[in-house]
Amino acid sequence: MSSTKSTPKSEVRVTVQTRIDKETKDAAMTAFKAMGMDMSTGISIYLSQVAHDQRLPFTPSAADPLDATLADALADVKAGRVEHADDFAAYKAAMDKL
Repeated sequence: MSSTKSTPKSEVRVTVQTRIDKETKDAAMTAFKAMGMDMSTGISIYLSQVAHDQRLPFTPSAADPLDATLADALADVKAGRVEHADDFAAYKAAMDKL
């Protein structure tokens, strides 16, 4: 039997490139910085977790949180739970009472 020496993960490094919009990149960099790490470390942690668990470390959701808010608002309108104001001053006065 021949044996091959396995190289520890920490000795072999590769470069991964990806394209993403600037706003997302900047927001991620800010979040990683707040957690005390750089972008490379944050992405490495993410990929290590995916490799370890063989799944995403979160449940993807295509649902927009505003969808539920819109559905609630439409239900209120349909049920007649709405207030009408003749002008902005009347609207503001009604809102201040809430």
